[in-house]
This record gives sequence, structure tokens and C-alpha cells, in this order.
Amino acid sequence: MESIIEVVVGIGPRLAKCIFHIMESHYTSKVANLRDQVGELNNAIRNMRDRADEAKGNGEVIMDGVQRWLESATEISRRAEDFPNVNRDRANVSCCNVQIPNLVSRRKLSREAKQMVEDLQREIQAAQGFNVVAARPALQTVIAMRGDYEDFGSRKTILEDIMKALQDRNVSRIGIYGIGGIGKTTLAKEVARQVEKAKLFTEVAITTVSRPPDFSRMQREIAEKIGLDFRGLESIPARADRLQRRLKEEKSILIILDDIWEKLDLIEVGIHLENEGCKMLMTSRDRDVLGFMGTNQNIRVDDLQDDEAMNLFKKIVGDIVEKTDFMRLATDVVRECGRLPLAITTVAYALKSRDDLSVWTDALMQLQNSAPTNIDVALKNFYPSIKLSYEFLRSAEEKSLLLLCSLFGEDRDITVEDLIMCSVGLDLFPNVHTLAHLRIRVKSLIVRLKACCLLLDGDRGDGVKMHDVIRDVALSIASGEGGMHSVVLKKKEDCRNLKMKKLKDSKVLSLLPYSNFDQLPERLECSELELFLLLSDQRKCIPIPNHLLDESKDRLRSLFFEQANLVSVPPSFHSLQNLQTLRLRGCVLEDVNFIGDLKNLQILDLSVSTIKQLPIKVGNLSRLQLLNLKGCRDLKLIEPKVISNLIQLEELYISEYFDKWEVGEVDVSRKSNVNLAEIENLPQLTSVSLRVPDAKTFPKDFKFSEKLERYRILIGDPLGYLDSTGISRSLLLNLHERSQLTALGLESLMKRSEGLLLDGLIDVKNVVYDLDREGFCDLKRLHLRHSDGVQYIVDCVDQQIHPHKAFPVLEILRLSGLRNLERICHGKLPEDSFKNLRQVTVWRCDKLKNVFPLSIFKRLHSVDVSDCEMMEEIVGHVRSEDDGAVEFPELRSLHLRNLPKMVRFMSWSEAEAAGGSSSVESPEPLFGEKVI
Repeated sequence: MESIIEVVVGIGPRLAKCIFHIMESHYTSKVANLRDQVGELNNAIRNMRDRADEAKGNGEVIMDGVQRWLESATEISRRAEDFPNVNRDRANVSCCNVQIPNLVSRRKLSREAKQMVEDLQREIQAAQGFNVVAARPALQTVIAMRGDYEDFGSRKTILEDIMKALQDRNVSRIGIYGIGGIGKTTLAKEVARQVEKAKLFTEVAITTVSRPPDFSRMQREIAEKIGLDFRGLESIPARADRLQRRLKEEKSILIILDDIWEKLDLIEVGIHLENEGCKMLMTSRDRDVLGFMGTNQNIRVDDLQDDEAMNLFKKIVGDIVEKTDFMRLATDVVRECGRLPLAITTVAYALKSRDDLSVWTDALMQLQNSAPTNIDVALKNFYPSIKLSYEFLRSAEEKSLLLLCSLFGEDRDITVEDLIMCSVGLDLFPNVHTLAHLRIRVKSLIVRLKACCLLLDGDRGDGVKMHDVIRDVALSIASGEGGMHSVVLKKKEDCRNLKMKKLKDSKVLSLLPYSNFDQLPERLECSELELFLLLSDQRKCIPIPNHLLDESKDRLRSLFFEQANLVSVPPSFHSLQNLQTLRLRGCVLEDVNFIGDLKNLQILDLSVSTIKQLPIKVGNLSRLQLLNLKGCRDLKLIEPKVISNLIQLEELYISEYFDKWEVGEVDVSRKSNVNLAEIENLPQLTSVSLRVPDAKTFPKDFKFSEKLERYRILIGDPLGYLDSTGISRSLLLNLHERSQLTALGLESLMKRSEGLLLDGLIDVKNVVYDLDREGFCDLKRLHLRHSDGVQYIVDCVDQQIHPHKAFPVLEILRLSGLRNLERICHGKLPEDSFKNLRQVTVWRCDKLKNVFPLSIFKRLHSVDVSDCEMMEEIVGHVRSEDDGAVEFPELRSLHLRNLPKMVRFMSWSEAEAAGGSSSVESPEPLFGEKVI
């Protein structure tokens, strides 16, 4: 027996030690596995973020599922990374001042770690399911609004006929025809608006065909409307096949093809509709063309009636028409305009605010005597009226800018940057010496030309377009008066036109390659050329012949190439000593050292090109005012001293893909990169766009200049999305402490920002009080995410703290992962706070119980609230003066998801709002009977 006891006593400690080590290693292995899975998930997050950033750089909108996955995965990864440190005290026990493993706790922690590993693996697996992370946003076209449509009696009958035809099962293709400028496009857009309002079709897509038809653009515009992605498809046939397959799935869609000039092969485009509920509406100047397109019913648009034409004219020019002398002239002017809406509108705006009878008399005489001999017969009805509007422009600057716009392709969005770059080379504004002043001047002229109905709003941002009739007349004027010409290159034979006498004397020439055109002439015989534009939106880059510009090199001042192959740079490029503007957008580039020889260059745009490095020779451009490297994915090296040597630089746009900023002093023993200190030392800089993934990259004492007027600055790679369309000042920051904002000089920029994304701030409790006590007066878009210190967006309980209105121009608000946010608005808001707010998104704000008071909620267009654990209601306490029926006239979209504590849409008493869900003993309707 004693021997047995001895054996047991001998084995016991060893057995205990063995069990101890097994349990210890079990916990250790679980934690190690947890770390491995965290690493894998972080790789997946980085990969997803890179894909999302690339998509955003292409103007696409990140899908909600991807955005939610990024935020959810980041949160889980953060908790898993903190797991060992947070639970260190639980995992160990102190004994005689020595930390030893707590086996009981470690067993529980092992189970928790195992569960966390499963959560991580689930997120990793979910990431693999996102084949597509983004989609192009639906275009905000004018069909959503009434626009320029005038409800004339003659048009009302036509509109009714079209709407009836759209509802006729025996009619699948409807045609609208009439001469140019008669109002076909306006009518088609009004049809689209009414169809959407009446929900006759599930989708309405509109595209302009133009001359010559651009199949690639047509496919893209229709695909954007129906949410189809052409990613990876380059050729028109491949896109057509995918588009056709997608349209076969549509049960009810209306496709509007505007401005058809010749028979189109719809199968070649990919829009041959086969389902019974799908229809087409087409507009053309030629009824026979509509017949070739197989229309079942064609509807003619005629001139306005006499009284309609006069009423349109009166509506624009005002009461002055009521005076007898002016009335007589007005009648004659309207008659000369041929009762055509476009002609009447352009002339009326030219005469608006002109109260001198002699001016009106002169205008009538010009209309009667204008007889151009070199203009297309189709334009003869319009030439006098549009030419008169041109002559009535107040300045030579307005005229020059209008003619410049005509050089760009038909139906193309023309940007402010396009016009700035052209005007610098042509010296259109000799008394304007800075780009900031020039930008203001160009924008003001655009406003004036829009007011005269000579330019239209573009599809995106601040771009503009020209009506095709106005463009054709402007081109005729440009070729006759300004030595400006635009040539469409559709086939090789078109190159022969470039040898015509009038083109040889051109001062300005734009070439518009069409479709698969890829062979430019070997030499341009244009010795007087000052501005040359090669404007192509093809995906395949056009090779540039070696001697293309040999005869133009001495006088050329502006050179625009888009989608050109410049792997082999023509020798004449080194000799362009008078060149002031060089745009090589989307071009294939390798060696760009030649740019350093262009000593007079003021604007250099290499955006979306394949440039890999910016060589030291570029630093020789002492007169350079603008450097654009946006969208250069392959850019890895910007040599030291290049940026800092550009002492006249006013605008600097660094690729969002560039992240190789040098830290510390330049190392001469290796290939070094640019240091951020070089940007700080540019004395003239007013506009900047850059991305700095790590805030530690900034040199000590670095500060952004308060002189910056336009900026888009990303620091710390924040997650989340901020749409910068139409705004010029935005910050996207992943910083943890307010002191970093101060240290980098970002506080003053933030107060002037129009767009702001803040990610990860931990020491901000009251957003307005802590960050801008004046209430963010310029901010239009705000996204706050994972800032755990935030308790209130606006705390107005103490009126001494917030005497100012808060967010008076804010349009879009996104709140994501604010775990300690209790209220968006605490206390009574100052008047005019949030008065422009239209879109609100709230996600994973677990302490938030409601969103906004009724006074603000009534103005919202879109509301999305999801995954908020404590959310009980959407609209807070309704005041007594609001008691009664409640309407939400502006609300177009409401999404409520995963709100487990939600019991009502709004509270009707303070007690109800304060009592929470616990006071509700039985279920009640989500929307009370007062909500209508």
C-alpha cells in the first residue's frame, strides 16, 4: 500500500504539471490562432479598401454591403487585436507578486477566442463573396425635374399622344421628329419625367446619339441607369452582348434615344428590346430615319403658335414688351425667329435688360440681313438668331469662350479645367495673372453664357454642354472669324480634309477621332497653329506620328492629347519652346524628360497617364503654375527637389495612388522620394490634392498653409465614403487626437471645408463645441465614423456654448460606428441649423435612441438607419404646435433595418420619449394614425 501511495505521490505533481502545460498551451495556441486570423482579416480589409479606393477614384459609388463589411470587419479586427491585452488580468493571477496563469479563466478565454476566430473567419469568407465592390452612380439628369419644359397648348396635345402611345400594347417604338431646335429633346425629357412620376416603367434610360454616334458612350449611359457594370470589357461588341443579356431581364423599361441622324444597328449597340413591356422613344430631325429604325408611330413637333411664340419671348424679356414701340419690334423679331423655341430663347436673352429702342431695331436689322453663304442648309433657320445672340454678348472674352466650347466633341461635358487650359495658351485674359483669378473669371463667364442659353448644364460637377444646333453655328462662326476648326476623324479618308486651305491657316484645330480610328496623318501642314487638341475618349490609345507637329512647333502654345500613345516621343516635342499648356491626359508615357526642356510651360497635366516617375528635369520649369498628376496609378517616384523648385506653383494635384512620401532627410545613397516639407515651402500654393497614408510621415512642425483655397487632403487612410462632386474643399482624416489637427494646421482648413470625413477620433465629445464653435458654416457633407468619444453632434443645452447656428448648409450626414453617441441634437437648436439637410445615414450607433426632431426630419429626402441596438424611434418628441396630422412631403427613401428596440416611428409626448420601450406594454402600429 505504501508503495502505491509513493507511486501516486510521485506521479501527482508530474501529472498536474502535464495538465497545467496542456491547458496553458491550449490557451496560447488559441491566442496565436486568433492573431493569425486577425492578420488574414487585415489583409482582406486592406485589399477591399484598395479596391474601394480605386473604384472611388473612378467616380463609382461603393456598395452598401461592401461599406458595411469594411466597417464591421474593422470593428471585429480591432476587438480581436485588443483581446490579449484587454484580458491580461483575467488570464493571470497574482501570487507573491508573481503573475501565474489562471487556468479557470484561460479556459473561458479560450472559448471566447475560439468564438472570435469563427467571427473572423466568417468575415474573411464574406470578403471573398464580393466580386464587385462598387457601381457607377445613376446620373442625376434633368429628367428628375421639370427643367425648361413649357406647357404650351400645341405641346400638350403632342405630349398626350406620346403618353398614350407608351401605354398602347401594340406600339413598341415611338418617334418624335421636327427640325433642330424645335424642342424635341426638351419634350423627350418631359416624357421621361412624367413616366417616372407615374411609374409607367420600372426604369427610364436616356442617351444622346449625336453625329457621328458614339456607341461606347451610349452603352455606358444606359448601363449606368440600370446598374450594369462593364468592368473588364473593352470592346463595343463585348459590351453590347452584356447589355443585351441584361436588358432581356428587364420586364418594363423605356429607353430614349435622342438626336438620331442615321439608321442605327440596335443589336450592335446591345439595346434591341424584345420583351413586350419594354419600349423605345426616339427623336430625329428626319422622319425617314425614324422609319428606318422601325417606329410604329411617329409624332411631328411643329413650330409654336403665334401667341405661344410671343408669350415665350415676353416671359424672358419682361414687361418692356408691353410698350407700344417695343411690342411692334418684338412681333417682327419673333417672326424672324421662325417661331422656333431655341431661336426665340437665344434672341430674347440677348435683348433682356436692353431698354434702348435703337438696340432692338439694330437686332431686328441683323436678323433680317444675316445671310451666311458657307453654312449648312439645315442651320439657315437658326444662324441669324444665334449669330445675333453671339454678337450681343457683352465682351470679347464671352465670345472667345463660347467658340472654344464648340471645339469639344458633340454632347461632351466641358470642364472649367478644359477652358482654363485653353485660355492660358491663347492668352485670352491678358490682365489675369493667377489661376485662382482665372478660375473665377471662367466660371463667371460660364454663368453669363448659361444665362444667355448658349451653354447648358453638364452631367457632372461644374461641367457644361452645348446644344448641337448652337455648337454647329458657333463652329461656323469660329471657322469664319477666329481661324478655329474642328474635324471629326471617322475613316482614313478624313485625314485628306486636313490638307484643305482653310485648315492650313488654322490657329486652333481640334481633331475628334471616332470609334476605332487609329491612324493620324504623318504631318499637319498648319504652320500658324497655336492650339492643338486631340480629343479622344477611346480606350485604345492612338499612336502619334513622329512628324505630326514639325510645321507647328514654332508657334504652338497649347497642346492637348487625350488617350494617345507616346511611348516614343516625337523629336519635335523637344523644340516646343513657346508651349505654355501641355495636357497628356490618359496617355501612355515612359520617358518624360523632354518636359524639362519646355521652359515656358505654365500648365502641365499628366492625369490618368502611365507615368512611373517625375524626373528631376521637371524641376527646371520655373514658370509652372499647375501640376496635375491625378489618377496616375503607376507613379512611384517623385524625385527630391522637383516640387520645391517649382516656386510659381499655384495648384498641385498628386495622384491618390502615390504613397511613397520620404520620411526624414533625403538619403543620397539610394533613390529617394519627395518629402512633404517641399509642399509646405511653396509660397504661391492655393490648391492641393494629396493622400498621406501615415500621419507620422509629416515632418516636425509641418503645417498646411491657411492660404489654401481649394483642397482635397486624405490623411491616415480613413475608411468610409465622401462624395466630393461639386465641392472644392474637403478633408478625409483618420486621426485619433485633436492635437494632431492643431499640429498639422488642419483646424482652420476644417472650419472652411465643404466636405469632411473624420475617422477614429477618441477625444471629441461634442463635435461642434470641440471642433468648430462657429457651427461648420461651410460644411455640406459630413461623415463621422468610429469616433468613440463622440456623445453629441450638437449640444445646445448650454446656450452660452452654442450661440451660433449649426451646420446651416449641410446636405448629407453619415454617422457610422459611433458607439457612445447619445443624441445628434441635445437641447434646442438655434434657428436655421440643419436647414439644408437632405440625406441622413446612421449605422451602428448603439446608444442613440432617435434621429432628429420633426422640424428637421420634415425636410429630409433620404433616411437610412440600421444596426442601432437602442434605437426606439426615428423622430423625436413632437411639439404641441405640431400636434395633428404629420406629413413628410420631401421624403423619397426610408430604410430601417435591424433595430431591435424600435417601437414607434415618432413619439407624441415627452413622457413617451423619456420612458423608452419599457413603457410600452403592448405592440402599437409603427406609424401612428397621425402620420400620413
